Amino acid sequence: MNQRDAIHYIATRQQFQASALSGIQGRSNYYGQLNSDEVAQYEKVRDSIDYVVMSYQTPIAWHSSEGWYFVSQKFSVTTSKHTNYVRRAVAESLVGAN
Repeated sequence: MNQRDAIHYIATRQQFQASALSGIQGRSNYYGQLNSDEVAQYEKVRDSIDYVVMSYQTPIAWHSSEGWYFVSQKFSVTTSKHTNYVRRAVAESLVGAN
């Protein structure tokens, strides 16, 4: 799957796997490399999470009843690229909704 496809899947909150980047419907029970502050943010909305984007098996963004949350913790250059894909996908989905 290429970057464009991943952006579409994220924007429409569909499940996908693209190498180290993936999207899952529902919530993840795995926190990967999240620090305790990010885990606390995840746990606050855990029951209302309907979509999670993972990079190398670590949640980097999720959608809940409160909207999108982007992890502020820094990881690798590749994970930063993945986060930018998610931001782009969310922006595109908002433009498409108007």
